[in-house]
Formats: sequence, C-alpha cells, structure tokens
Amino acid sequence: MQSQYLKITALLCFTISFPLQAKFAIHNGLDALWHHHYQKAEQVFQTLGEQGNAHAMYWLGNTYQLEGGMKRLDAGRILLRAAQMGDPWAMYRLTPDNGLSFCTIWPCSSKWKSKAVEGWEKLSRQGNGKATFSLMFHKEDTYWYRFTRWIPGMGQEKLNKIALKAFHQGYQGAAVYLFNHNKSANLQYLIQAAKNNFIPAYAKLAIYYKEKNNVNLMNKYKNIAIQSGDMGFIKFLFYVYIQGNLGYNKDFNKAYYYGKITTLYGDNNISEAFGKNAPKEFSLSTKVAKDKQIVFTQKAKEFVRTHPPYHYYDEFSFPFDVMDF
Repeated sequence: MQSQYLKITALLCFTISFPLQAKFAIHNGLDALWHHHYQKAEQVFQTLGEQGNAHAMYWLGNTYQLEGGMKRLDAGRILLRAAQMGDPWAMYRLTPDNGLSFCTIWPCSSKWKSKAVEGWEKLSRQGNGKATFSLMFHKEDTYWYRFTRWIPGMGQEKLNKIALKAFHQGYQGAAVYLFNHNKSANLQYLIQAAKNNFIPAYAKLAIYYKEKNNVNLMNKYKNIAIQSGDMGFIKFLFYVYIQGNLGYNKDFNKAYYYGKITTLYGDNNISEAFGKNAPKEFSLSTKVAKDKQIVFTQKAKEFVRTHPPYHYYDEFSFPFDVMDF
C-alpha cells in the first residue's frame, strides 16, 4: 500500500514539475491577448518563441506594441528577431512601405517584402489560409489589379476567389472580407464563421439583420456578441443608443449601461458623456435618473466581473480596427 502511495506521489510531483511550456500553444497566447491578459500572453509567446516558434515571437512583438510605453519601442527588436527566424508576417511589418510600422525607430528594410511573399507562398501551398489571404493583398493587389478591377473575371472577382480559398483553408476572417464586398452573395460564409465560433462575425450579423428588420436573428447575434464581451460592439451600442441612428431609437438608459461597461473595460474615450461638461443633448448624468444610474452601474460592474473584455486581433487587423478591408 505504501509502495502504491509513493508511486502516486511521484507521479503527481512529476506532473506538477513538468515544464509549463509543454502545455502552451499559440492559441493560448492569442486567447489571453484577445481578453487583454497581457502578462499571460507574453508568457505564452515568450516561451514558444524561445523554443523556436517564429510566429509566437511575432505575436510577442505585437503584444509589446499593444502594451505601449517603452515596450512599444522594443517591439521592433522582437519583430526583427521573428523575421530573422523566418516569420513572413514579421518580415512585412518591417518593410518601409507598411503603414503599421514605426520605421523611424524600428529596424525596417525593403528586403523583407519579397522574403515575406516567399514565406506566404510556401505556407499557402501547405494549406495555411492566412498565408493565402496575405498573398491576396501583397502579391495580387497590384497596379494591374487596380486598373482591371471592374473588368468581369478579373480584378475584384479574382481577389474574391482567393479569399474564398483562404476561407476554405481555415481563415475565418476571409468571410468578413467576402461579406464586406457582397453581403447578399457571401452571407453564407459569415454565418458559417459564426457557427465556427468566430466572435467578430456575431456583431456583423447582428447589424446586418437589424438593417433587414429581422428582429429574431438580430437579437440572437446581438446577445451572443454581448455575452462574448465584444468591446467594439458594446461601444457601438453605446453610440447608437445615445445618438439614435442606424435604425436605433435614442435610449439613454441603454446608452448609460453599455457606456459604463465600455469604460469599465478600460476605454475612457467616452467618459465625457458621464461628466458634468458633457454636451447637454448627450449628458447621461442628467438624462438618466440618479436611482437608475446606481442600478445600471452595479449591473455593468457585475457584467464586467463575469465577462472579460474581448477584442479580436489577427495578422490583418492589428493593431487598429478589426479586419477593416
């Protein structure tokens, strides 16, 4: 009996002391980053990067940039290391014609663009949808494309075919691109992305069905987006309810609630609406009854306690708006 106990104890000790990095994968770091758990994201990306994972090193650089301060300055060094390790997205971030780079302080070089394309071509042949999508922008979006985009069978149609290939290779963000270019024809792909738990799809579907006056589907996707903690969509609801536009009636109570969630998530850009100096027509402190302000604030705090903020970043949205293409 004692021998069996010692075996179990030894097994538990081995399990506890087993290197944590063995349990890490990039999606663990991305999930932490999307929920603004920066330290955890750093830990995952740093560990994987030190093990030779170039794409994890790329995301470590992005995490540094998001955190700001001196880390933003150091992000260029991290991205250079990722590029030298062979990551094509890091290579492209260090090209002088990339508007997302800080080439005045980062080690940029024009040599990286052709190397990035080579890297994406290799990954695309291996079935990497994100690499295929990258090629669509950085190899196919040429002067010739812009000249022929309105000719049937060329230009935009060619890009749509590549985006569809990227979607079938697993890149869910390609559904957003397809939907943005032809909503009715490509709605099916956005719906499929939502079924695949691609959170950015929920908000876009909620807004789409609002425009179509389909209340049931609008509420379905609206509720999922909210419960996911989608920061962008919750902030969107604050704006439409306080202004009364895009088919939403003014509702200062709802604006107060969604605005409180937004500020509790750390976005202070709308805090003026709650202050004494807010424009009269948007002054929530005077538009909402005091007792309701207390209720909505407490309700918002409880929501934030149980629903961490969510903001999607990927290789095509970082570090600004979500997939603005």
